[in-house]
Amino acid sequence: MKKAKNKRFLKLSFSLALIFALIFAIGSIAGAAQLVTYLAPQYQDVPFKVENAFFSAAPMMDPKNNKKPLMIEVTDANEKLEVPSLKGFKIAPYEGGAGAPEIINYLKNSPEMTDSAKLRVIARMKKLALILKSGQQARAEFYKKQVSAPLVLFVNLNMGTGPACAPLPMHLDLKDGGKFFFNTAIFIEDIPKAFSVADAIKNDTFDFVVAHENAHGIMFDMYGPAITKIDKKSNLGHDGPMISDRGLAYIEGWAEAFEALYGPTNPLLKLKESEREQYRISEFLFTRQDPVRRDRYIWQNYKGQKTGVLKNGVQILSTEGAIAGLFYDILTSKAIKDPFGKSISVMYLHQPLDFAEFIKGWVKEFSEDKKVLYRIFLEGTNYATVSNEARKLYFDYYQAKLKYVQKKMDEKAFYAVKTKWSTYKENLFNEIMKSDNLASNVNRDLWIEVKGFKTLSLQGVLSKILGTKSPYLNVASFTAGQIKQLQEIGLLKDFADEDIQLFVKTREQMGVMPYKTGSEALREILGKDKAAKLIKNNNIIDVK
Repeated sequence: MKKAKNKRFLKLSFSLALIFALIFAIGSIAGAAQLVTYLAPQYQDVPFKVENAFFSAAPMMDPKNNKKPLMIEVTDANEKLEVPSLKGFKIAPYEGGAGAPEIINYLKNSPEMTDSAKLRVIARMKKLALILKSGQQARAEFYKKQVSAPLVLFVNLNMGTGPACAPLPMHLDLKDGGKFFFNTAIFIEDIPKAFSVADAIKNDTFDFVVAHENAHGIMFDMYGPAITKIDKKSNLGHDGPMISDRGLAYIEGWAEAFEALYGPTNPLLKLKESEREQYRISEFLFTRQDPVRRDRYIWQNYKGQKTGVLKNGVQILSTEGAIAGLFYDILTSKAIKDPFGKSISVMYLHQPLDFAEFIKGWVKEFSEDKKVLYRIFLEGTNYATVSNEARKLYFDYYQAKLKYVQKKMDEKAFYAVKTKWSTYKENLFNEIMKSDNLASNVNRDLWIEVKGFKTLSLQGVLSKILGTKSPYLNVASFTAGQIKQLQEIGLLKDFADEDIQLFVKTREQMGVMPYKTGSEALREILGKDKAAKLIKNNNIIDVK
């Protein structure tokens, strides 16, 4: 960071400190506007003013080494309950990098982003009520000061993150010698070749991006240090349709649901794919709107020719777009009272590690919603997480429907297939209502690490392309496409196409494999000799 900027970070004026101290004062604001969205309609007056909702800041530089930020140690017992890291930044008000005033003005004038910021306050209010209910008076007194805190924005500071939200402890010095504590920062900057802040402002999709990051912040508020307990082993990237892991899919699925919630307000997102580039709309924002709202990411192929082939149970729970669709269905459900408030209550009280645990925690906390919630989950996944037979019957039904629409199947034959599917799933639904086992067709994770290249130079190449020196694969969920991705950079080249197809086909037919490790699954399905060669040549090890 340039020296000119360093000086500006360090010069905290008394007037600014006073202004921001006032911002953080807690109290009911008369005449507070009603929420734009329907997610929390019961909250009319919240301690919120749009002009104070966004706080542009930057890390202060260490006077002893102006190339490094001034770090803080978290020692306060209540602050420790809010963040997973005990090291953070001293921050100062800062107008931001290039284009920051336009960016912040845009956010203040966006009904969607204003609503997102309000929801953050409402979530904190809910958490405060739960803290008070538990009798933690000292913690409640501390947390009252956090409820209406603005969103801390690091605008165009070129930190190499792209849009992101980090659970990061930060202290702002106040005029009276005190400090104010923040637990997250939202990074606002471009992603080279993938996302432009300036373009997103022009086509009015930027608020969806920041709302996504703020949704992460809401989750981080609820979890505190427990967010680190969510296991995220996958390291081959993530996006709506990609299969990663259950933890990452849960975290990203929650955030992507808010893109889908706010998306319909932008008419540009209803254009054809061929028109997207004309308006310079980022592909990830454009393409995952409709599939999320229609639960299409549960299919193995949601683009091109639709086949009705469902992902397996592990794959669905490890696909963030699929989880986003389920969150969207829950948050928009008219049959559930206060779905947003209940969602964040479950996160705070039960700290689930994936979406299946989230549903389990919800039913334990709000048993009155069990039937509706199970119906949303099971219909939204076409029962793939509870029955391998359901996957097969759904495929038959989907194919029959295509033929019927194309007038290649008569009505009687079609309805015979449809009735078989609907009868099976209704019987299955009644069984699950009794057993509560929403994951009876979900294999245990079988992670392997492909250490592959052994020389430092080749590991460097691998790291540059994938962002990691050792890719992780879940043998219970990997796809032929993921194997091809690794083969293109020299890994798993001796995993022949026919062997890949054999493994995937066998796995899909089994539903739940009886194996305890990834290497055991490879040996049993491929044969000991082929598996031994594959494991040795690619330096594969099992990961717990």
